[in-house]
Amino acid sequence: MMRFAASLLFSAALAAPALADKCQDDVKQIEAAIASKQVSGDERAQLEDMKNQAAQLCAAGNVQEGLDVSAEAKAMLDID
Repeated sequence: MMRFAASLLFSAALAAPALADKCQDDVKQIEAAIASKQVSGDERAQLEDMKNQAAQLCAAGNVQEGLDVSAEAKAMLDID
């Protein structure tokens, strides 16, 4: 049982940086899309807010929530 718990903890420790990198990649994609696409003022403000919120969530360790917010922004921008 201790081996299982240790391996689970080790796996989680390895996965966290990968998700954080995904967060940073998503934020960069959103920034690039906002800069390159024509977006209305209100929508631009909303997307900027979502991008900032995703970055803050990821930095605070709430990676999945940050990825969820960035996925919503990416959907609005029609990017993968």
